[in-house]
Amino acid sequence: MLAGRYDRAVERSGSILCLGLDPSPLQYPGPGERVGRCLRLLEEAGRFCAAVKVNENHLRGVGEEGHRSVTGLARRLGLLTILDCKLGDIGETVRAAVETISRLGYDAFTASPLFGNVAEITELAHARGLGVLLVAYPSGDYGSRYFELEVAGKKLFWRFVREGVEAGVDGYVVGLSPRLTERMVAELRSAVGEEAVILSPGAGAQGGDPEPLIRGGGERILINVGRSVTLAQDPASAAREAAERLSSRREYVLATRAIAETPGVLNIYERPIHLSSGRLSNIYIDCRALYSDPSARALIARLMVGLVSRRAGREGVEVATTATAGIPIASLVADRIGAGLVYVRMEKKAHGQEKRVEGMVKPGATYVGVDDVATTGRSALECVRAVREAGGRIEKYFVIVDRREGAAELLAGEGVELHSLARLDEEFARLVGLRGSTGSAEKNSGA
Repeated sequence: MLAGRYDRAVERSGSILCLGLDPSPLQYPGPGERVGRCLRLLEEAGRFCAAVKVNENHLRGVGEEGHRSVTGLARRLGLLTILDCKLGDIGETVRAAVETISRLGYDAFTASPLFGNVAEITELAHARGLGVLLVAYPSGDYGSRYFELEVAGKKLFWRFVREGVEAGVDGYVVGLSPRLTERMVAELRSAVGEEAVILSPGAGAQGGDPEPLIRGGGERILINVGRSVTLAQDPASAAREAAERLSSRREYVLATRAIAETPGVLNIYERPIHLSSGRLSNIYIDCRALYSDPSARALIARLMVGLVSRRAGREGVEVATTATAGIPIASLVADRIGAGLVYVRMEKKAHGQEKRVEGMVKPGATYVGVDDVATTGRSALECVRAVREAGGRIEKYFVIVDRREGAAELLAGEGVELHSLARLDEEFARLVGLRGSTGSAEKNSGA
């Protein structure tokens, strides 16, 4: 339930940011002032986020109308809405709280495991269509030390996770404590499954490192940012920068691992082979094999849609690509964003209508290029020029992998930005276990 809402919110925004709203009652003493502060922050920074987390303690006294005005705006922006209430109490109290939360317009709420009735909380929440995010590991060092205490040979942290899995909670709150490691996050993901959403506070003003979460947390992660955005002189710019930095990092890690782990995609040869660009390389990335694997195909499609949404937007955007390698990923993206699709042949057909551009280019429309791999950029440039000659506008080109062999520079010369999920660089080599250079040799170099 919550996983689907997460996917839609992240694809829409291309962001994994969760905007934490906690207006200080000292600075904004009136309930209306605090609600107004939340609404202004949502209007400024919400478009760069996938979710919003409202701290219940900071909105005490605003009433049902106040909460609903916040959740109403958040939903219009396409955000996942979370009430941070750390719910935990006896059954009847939980029942009353869940009923209230459902009326306030939230998608999910945070719950405490300390009362030992996680299953009851989850059952009541699901009956009202609400998701549950179980607090498994707080961001504060004092909290994480407590959650790492051992009881009967098992750390509380893992006991709480097990209870959450047994109860069927929708996700977990895992703070970016200095004690959190990539291995811990990876073990958590393995235990809770791929559908669970991991929400991590502690980045930004608290100084937590999101890298363990990004490298170990899998696809469905949210990084909460609060004061680093809400107290910034320009909240919109702060949110935009954080969204780009954190979301692109997640895309890189996930795409690179999909390339490395999906059979047939990453091919390493002792002797260089010819690429379609005319160059020689020991590395051949066959994205067609990604499409043959349903899980990898769906993941890459979600990541590419998010990247396009974040850097180009979705309103009034059409999609262009090259035949034939780019057609699968371009079709997936066009379908998900509701866009038209055209593709460009490198040469005109010698039969039929003898077209080079297949499909109808809309004069004056904005197009984005979507393709599989960029090496020298010559094929992408042909696509750009063909779309422009037919009357379309195109200034951004998106690929799954940039081999970093001149494509970005070539396209930049034509006023086109190249964006990629992954790129062949030294970190790519480390992540996939390669040794030596990730580059290609020139065709005439004798390599």
